[in-house]
Amino acid sequence: MIKNLKIEKLVYKGYGLGFVDRKPVFVPFSAPDEILDVEITDQKRRVSFAKISKIIKSSENRILPNCEVFEKCGGCDWLHLKYAKQLEYKREIIKEIFRDFNVKIEDIDFSKKNTFYRNKSFYPISQQADKPILGMFEKQSHKVIEHKKCLIQTEIFDQISQIVKEYLLASKIKIYDEFTGNGNVRHLGIRYSETTEEIIVILVTKNRKIPFSNQLVRTLTQKFENIVGIIQNINPQNTNVILGKDEKILFGKNYIFENIGGKKFKLDYNSFFQVNTKVAEKLYAFVLENLENNSIILDAFCGVGSIAISVAEKMKKVIGIDNFPNAIKNAEFNAKINNLKNCEFICANVEKEMKKMDVDTIIFDPPRKGFDNSILENIPKNVKKIIYLACDPITQLRDVTKLLNKGFVVKKIKPFDMFPHTFHIENAVILKRK
Repeated sequence: MIKNLKIEKLVYKGYGLGFVDRKPVFVPFSAPDEILDVEITDQKRRVSFAKISKIIKSSENRILPNCEVFEKCGGCDWLHLKYAKQLEYKREIIKEIFRDFNVKIEDIDFSKKNTFYRNKSFYPISQQADKPILGMFEKQSHKVIEHKKCLIQTEIFDQISQIVKEYLLASKIKIYDEFTGNGNVRHLGIRYSETTEEIIVILVTKNRKIPFSNQLVRTLTQKFENIVGIIQNINPQNTNVILGKDEKILFGKNYIFENIGGKKFKLDYNSFFQVNTKVAEKLYAFVLENLENNSIILDAFCGVGSIAISVAEKMKKVIGIDNFPNAIKNAEFNAKINNLKNCEFICANVEKEMKKMDVDTIIFDPPRKGFDNSILENIPKNVKKIIYLACDPITQLRDVTKLLNKGFVVKKIKPFDMFPHTFHIENAVILKRK
């Protein structure tokens, strides 16, 4: 036990940071300026992790979280903090991460819709007392925590989840056990369009056969008329990867349409797309504002082409690269329905294809792990500008630092609150060649 620990600030990953004899102590669900009694949960040589035992002095920015499973469910980190302060804390975190750069951190772009904002979720399905349960994983575990009402996901998701849970119970379908590999049903996924209100429901199973699937389809489509597709995705592998390569369309279609910035996008149920539609619109507008008209753009890791298509009208040419075939098919289709003739999409590895490109600007929006040295080595020498978007500013810092050694300088850094009530931060860095 540590008595009267003062929390100095919040740091990346959402922890409050205090010190005991100069040794850092990280405390989740705390706030700056609080005085706490804490209990050590993990002791390492240089740092400690602890949980709150008693709040001696509470922060004026602490609020009562309106969620019955907050601190258990892994969905939120900062539901106990006023939203306006969350924005300040996130900007300070970005300032700390990029402290060695002589660049002002711009104000964080906030989410007007800071509750019920997620347009996609996948819920793990488990079993408790011989009954199916679904929800989110407990922090740092694979224990499923159920909830009645999730404040960060589209409200209708909980209603759909309840019907699916009733189906699982009535059908007596076996629930998959990730430790033994036995059972069938693994995850429930839901994808929603903010603008068209279309919904796709995805049931991930180990086997192709599931009982009473027609009844599930009837119940869902009668209750929710904006469901346009119900998909059974089959994943027989003993893996933590959610989706498999096989699928059955139980009803309708396997895609929805979304609109951003006056552009229309087709999204397969398994394609990447930003989870907060309104903030994504702000992010894409920022990218466009920082491009020179009539440029030749490479959109690396382009996905369904949302960024490329959002900026294409003012560019000479936009080329998108991604190694996911369905995403490239969507991107080509999306360019067509938006009447764009200056877009080209290539299904290939970014690092192998990029070195052949005659482009002056690259937009990087890589997976969370960032990119490896092979990408750095293959950046064309005639590239004058790089816009790097990332949902993990730590890996972004690593990559940006390497770009400095390739002759680039950082000109602008701007965070976006794509993920309210969590520690996650979408961050944009603009670099120019010296």
